Amino acid sequence: AYENQTFVELLADDGLVVLARGLGLNRLFIKFLKLYSDPRTLVLVINTSNKQEGYFCNELRKGGVEYTPKVITNEYSAKERETLYLMGGTLFVTSRILLLDLLRKQCPIEKVQGLLVYNAHKVTDSATEAFILRLYRQNNKVGFVKAFSDSPEAFTNGFCQLERVMKNMFLKHVYLWPRFHATVSAALSRHQPDVVELRQQMTPNMTAIQLAVLEIMKACVVELKTANPILDTDDLSVENALGKSFDLVVRMQLDPVWNQLSLKTKQLVFDLKMLRTLLFFLTQYDCVTFNSYLESLRHSDLYRTFSTHSAWIFMDAANTLFVKARDRVFGQSQGTKTSEHQQNSTTDRVLNLEENPKWHLLSMVLDEIFKETKNNSSLLKEQCNILIVTNDDRTCLQLRQYLCYGGKSVLQRQYDRLLESKQPKNQPDADVLLSGRLEGFARKRRGNLKNPISKKVRSEDITTEATSSTNIEKEEKQDEADIEIPTSLFEEEPVLPMKFGENGGISAFSDSEKCELVSGPLLLMESLTSASDEYFHLATTLENLKPRYVIMYDADIQFVRQVEVFKACNPGHPLRVYFLLYDSSVEEQKYLSSLRKEKEAFERLIRERSQMVIPVDREGRVIDSSMGRKTNEMDEPNTRKGGGRDDKETPKIIVDVRDLRSTLPSLIHKKGMEIIPLTLEVGDYILTPDTCVERKSVSDLIGSLNSGRLYSQATAMTRHYKKPVLLIEFSESKSFSLQSPSAMHSEISSQSVSSKLVLLTLHFPKLRIIWSQSPYATAEIFEALKSGQPEPDPSIAISVGAESLNDVQGLIYSPIGQDMLLKMPGINSKNFKTLMDKVKNLQDLIRLSEQELERLLGNDSNAHLLWTFLHSDLESQIATKTFNKIN
Repeated sequence: AYENQTFVELLADDGLVVLARGLGLNRLFIKFLKLYSDPRTLVLVINTSNKQEGYFCNELRKGGVEYTPKVITNEYSAKERETLYLMGGTLFVTSRILLLDLLRKQCPIEKVQGLLVYNAHKVTDSATEAFILRLYRQNNKVGFVKAFSDSPEAFTNGFCQLERVMKNMFLKHVYLWPRFHATVSAALSRHQPDVVELRQQMTPNMTAIQLAVLEIMKACVVELKTANPILDTDDLSVENALGKSFDLVVRMQLDPVWNQLSLKTKQLVFDLKMLRTLLFFLTQYDCVTFNSYLESLRHSDLYRTFSTHSAWIFMDAANTLFVKARDRVFGQSQGTKTSEHQQNSTTDRVLNLEENPKWHLLSMVLDEIFKETKNNSSLLKEQCNILIVTNDDRTCLQLRQYLCYGGKSVLQRQYDRLLESKQPKNQPDADVLLSGRLEGFARKRRGNLKNPISKKVRSEDITTEATSSTNIEKEEKQDEADIEIPTSLFEEEPVLPMKFGENGGISAFSDSEKCELVSGPLLLMESLTSASDEYFHLATTLENLKPRYVIMYDADIQFVRQVEVFKACNPGHPLRVYFLLYDSSVEEQKYLSSLRKEKEAFERLIRERSQMVIPVDREGRVIDSSMGRKTNEMDEPNTRKGGGRDDKETPKIIVDVRDLRSTLPSLIHKKGMEIIPLTLEVGDYILTPDTCVERKSVSDLIGSLNSGRLYSQATAMTRHYKKPVLLIEFSESKSFSLQSPSAMHSEISSQSVSSKLVLLTLHFPKLRIIWSQSPYATAEIFEALKSGQPEPDPSIAISVGAESLNDVQGLIYSPIGQDMLLKMPGINSKNFKTLMDKVKNLQDLIRLSEQELERLLGNDSNAHLLWTFLHSDLESQIATKTFNKIN
């Protein structure tokens, strides 16, 4: 019901739809794609990723849509794109390609019926999508704009973020659909799945480790507040530190003064991230992985840094952390503190290998499901599929190994890998390993799923299929990409076709059995992180698999909502959800915090919407709307200007097409200046016929200085333009300084950035350097530099440097020699190449007679000027010039 209501409201009036995560934003967007998939209309879709585009196109094909949208990328030429625009239909267009086509007038913007903007929370002031929407509204007053987003928290970052985003998209209506909306609650509560919440107690060692890490995090937060009074104390709490957005909040506040911070403060920010990783590993992975990560920290260079700048390493909680982590692997140690010799002599201790408590809880749930399936005759005839959802691919791998080999065996194998010892005894032979890699292998087999160690998971009609890949790099979802752990612990074994006998033994299928498919329940494992890469993959899995049982090994808000929507759309399908959660754990706190933050975000958006003042012409449909042009300055006559350029003429700036990826062109256009995109060989921006600007960020500047590329660029600019400019642009959120005070040394080094910039200015005296604090400041600087100046010629700008690229002389002869010759009277761009080919050096040039110079230059007047310049003494030339000036 709420989907239909949202569709009708958005169809009637343009606006921004903000749905809670998991409530079916993809379903709503597909409805609009179906509506506009007609060649008689032209609708453009922007701000989607490649995988989102693939997902939407596949869903439209499944729905029987005849004219599915086309995806326009840089693989299409300009003429092909123009043909596709004229053919009509719905088109996915990358932002950079569409911006280039709009600026070059290759897209018939007046024929575009409307724009669909996905991920609308990313449309900031400097975004390329905001530039596209501004161009669209300037040239099309009747087309629609419909925006979609499922990230309410993104609209609460900053001051009036919702209003600014709506202003960028020229929208005056916003439709908010939180989970607590009356219509949403009524629609989802009508057909609720059977939910079984199971709380698992952590082991005493895990509880002690969690308390120790929380105590250390509390001490770090207090120390961070004390060392940096400028930080907002409301955001600095242990609860906020548990979320990965905490690092972003702290960095946003500290970035402007990051170069002035002490090493202690920077270390505290890293420590909080590392401690949050420890809490994640504690509940997510096994004891061997957790302990090996701690030991890798102890024996790495980071430990020396901890000892120097991190005071928490000397706390009693830190000792408890290391001791309890070893106790989970090697058993209870004698006393609370151990000597360094005892810590290192781990090989002499007896292995304890504490299992993850959730493993046992999962086996009990599966045992209950299998018994229910076996004892119920009606269920035996149905396809009672089971879906297990975990946080990441590593967890999928460990659960698959646990169900196949048992907990103790998995931990022993992990420990053996850590010590680089021999393979486990039940490792399959090479032939089975090879057969397990065959593609297209049918793994749906009937057998008894019986845990060979715990004897708890049993069935006669179950096949296990783990579709998790162990791409360890995908841990970016948990913000652990910067943390290194022993990768040998997560070596993926091949997906083996295995059957489980009555006695718990494991054997491989024979060749004759490999292609045989039989019906029976299917056990499928999916991870949340891989689902984020494959857009809405879990929602698609629910529709295709139609599981009767869903086991949520790890909690996630979005998937919980997707399960609710799936049940509401399939009211007749029986569904039971098992919710596994550690009791009184950080895992539970993070889940509850995410619910609370989303609710608070929607409540804030509701208040902001009620207090928002929206102009009547916000949508930009008024014909006389200036759309960002500063008419108050341009339209008022200036009596102090005698005969310059017409004030109403739009200023023009030529921009290299490769620089359209940056935010500066959008801000320049917002200032009321026209952007002309061209492929420039020299410079990035042409402001006037004499002014060329090469724009560099700080990182690009350092790289260009080290590679020597900046020297070549400065040489080309000084040769072709009278006013070459090097623009060094900083980020508005970063500190406005090239080097931190700690990087400055008393002795001058030729390798420092400052020294290289000094040498650059000495080599090119004409080169001017402009320091800009942000792209916004750069736009104002450009506006000031163009005041009262003539406009650049696009045909001249595109030809500058093009001849030298195809010219052999430009590659053979030194540009310094060419510049020196061009300074001499009688030599110009038409005859200097012939002179360089025929004359070896300056000495030979002086020896030539005036008649010989006339044959080389092809003009007697030029030859006379050059010969007179070379053979007259300096005093006579000065006297002649003085006499000419007097007369």
